[in-house]
Amino acid sequence: MSNESFKESWWLMYSDFPNLNWARLRVFGTGMAKVFDSDEKTHSFSSEGDAVNWLLEDEFTSYEKLDEEDEREYEISISSIRPPVGTTLEELKGKMYVKAKKA
Repeated sequence: MSNESFKESWWLMYSDFPNLNWARLRVFGTGMAKVFDSDEKTHSFSSEGDAVNWLLEDEFTSYEKLDEEDEREYEISISSIRPPVGTTLEELKGKMYVKAKKA
């Protein structure tokens, strides 16, 4: 499946702010979706909708949809938040959960 095309999006668990608890959603050309989470587990779904519903039920919100209102509500700085970087799951391990630094 490594050569299969996919679309990728990042999600944050809003109930854990200001800590960053990431999940990565990949939707493949077949319609199948996979979520890799901060527990270093990969969850497979038959569709993007099923994966998104699972993320929403687990209190995740789309990183791309965070806005100024979220900054105020959750006391976070969106400009300082970037999704983890890695081309393999091994590279992402340890980057999927970032504890907030105390001021």
